[in-house]
Amino acid sequence: MTMEERLAAIAPRLRRQLDRLYGAQGDTDSLWAATQTLLRERHAERPAALRALDAARLDDAEWFVRPDMLGYSTYVDRYAGTVAGLAGRVDHLESLGVRYLHLLALLKAREGDSDGGFAVSDYLAVEPRLGTIDEVEALTARLREARISLCVDLALNHTADDHLWAKAAKAGDPFYRDFYIVLDAAEARAREAALPQVFPATAPGNFTLVPEMGGHVWTTFYPFQWDLNWRNPSVFLAILDVALRLANRGVEAFRLDSIAFLWKQPGSDCRNLPETHYIVRALRAALDIAAPATLLKAEAIVPTAFVPPYFGRDEGEGFEPECHLVYNNSLMVAGWVALAEQSAALPAAIVAASGGLPRGANWLSYARCHDDIGWGSVLGDLRAIDPAPEKRLAAAAHFLEGADGGWGRGAPFQSDGAVLHGSNGTMASLAGLESACDAEEREAAYRRIALLNALTIASGGLATTYMGDELGLLNDYGYRDDPGRAHEGRWLHRPEMDWAALDGAAARRIGGDLRALRAARVASGGAGAPALIETGAPALLGVACGRDRVFLNFGAASVALTSAGRDRLTGATCDTAPGWGVVWLEGAR
Repeated sequence: MTMEERLAAIAPRLRRQLDRLYGAQGDTDSLWAATQTLLRERHAERPAALRALDAARLDDAEWFVRPDMLGYSTYVDRYAGTVAGLAGRVDHLESLGVRYLHLLALLKAREGDSDGGFAVSDYLAVEPRLGTIDEVEALTARLREARISLCVDLALNHTADDHLWAKAAKAGDPFYRDFYIVLDAAEARAREAALPQVFPATAPGNFTLVPEMGGHVWTTFYPFQWDLNWRNPSVFLAILDVALRLANRGVEAFRLDSIAFLWKQPGSDCRNLPETHYIVRALRAALDIAAPATLLKAEAIVPTAFVPPYFGRDEGEGFEPECHLVYNNSLMVAGWVALAEQSAALPAAIVAASGGLPRGANWLSYARCHDDIGWGSVLGDLRAIDPAPEKRLAAAAHFLEGADGGWGRGAPFQSDGAVLHGSNGTMASLAGLESACDAEEREAAYRRIALLNALTIASGGLATTYMGDELGLLNDYGYRDDPGRAHEGRWLHRPEMDWAALDGAAARRIGGDLRALRAARVASGGAGAPALIETGAPALLGVACGRDRVFLNFGAASVALTSAGRDRLTGATCDTAPGWGVVWLEGAR
């Protein structure tokens, strides 16, 4: 199918979104003409190798919903120093069976504080200390040889305050001033009353007075991150242009950062509004036309009930696809709650709610990531099984932070005695490896790490490992002595890659367990949405994975299974799940 044939086929879907978003402003014909021109121009620039990739992906539309689609996430500098250095470390990713690589905060960020690199000052340039955009393009070629797709962050909600658009706006350019949202003091105060706060401790409020802009700029996250005005169709065209240019450099996936916040509506909390979905569906349709090898991934850290629309839905004109991938953040949080409580109740509820994916969609699952464990994201799920979930989550958080005899060595994030927000810590430190004093305690920590990795892998999504978790890296307390990072507690679990530890005991054990779990999933044929198996045991979670049944024991005591079978992980016949254990019964469905 040619680009023009795709344009003809997908145009009605794309045009519908533009009419929904901008039709009330008047005739959208000029916007539609500009969009078509942009799509044709960027597709004409698309390299032959990427056009060939487009054709291959169109012939295998669910290529990212496969048992071997397993991922890895890292910062370039923490992993290998530079983009060029990372290209020399692709062999480690290949040894883990990685098919998807998410490079965090790769694009050029503002100078000084940049929210860990997510305050972008130039979408089309790389952070200079990491390398150049040409080196990224060379890296993508090396990754394609290894069958690894590169994902980068695309911040849709905001730019840095030193982005060229923001600089032009501050200089008085009316075209770019309308790229942002500026309110007078009275309106800002009125809006604030309806808005939650993302970082109440370090960046309270949602508006920042900017004298050059003549008012208060909308800043949901930090004062230096200016929210984009998506009511302005020029913003849509500008961001689409960025995505197409990056896709032409070899980027195969975009993590849509802070996706839930895009549309601002008076009287609402400005989260998960219908127009946000129309924006993303429009971007999806445009990429399906001009660069169909490209995936969109939603960073929707919201209650499970709000997540399914980010895959798309039928609005009366047939199904309208949105994101190919969506983070299953609730499953990650549920795994840690289950460890703290020695109960499978919450992960069972999340697995049960995670089925029914539309065709051509997949979860992005993980046990840990670069961000904190945000406890509030599972409040809605917990209320179905507990009328007082806040106390329950607080108890789990405190246990994982070492209270009440807990083995975890996490640290509170944006939390105090009155407010529970999140917890920081590497996977190994949270699971007890840092606090382990003898062989028995280390063994228990290794089992808990394998258990959480099994939850991620057996649940069928694109299971992604955060850098260093495969080695058992511990918390990095050195950030506290760095003036540039000391204020940001999430650097606790963003250590530098310790390549010397690659052959250490922890890496051999954890990496071996990880590879075995991934091999078991591939052998089972499991991929896509998970399915719950009732076990009748409070600590035991049962998950159907392809042809197999997987049992995860979140308790310290062993639990008898209702039937025996051959365990793919050990090769032995098994009828009991040991404490903190995983049993992967072969061909039992």
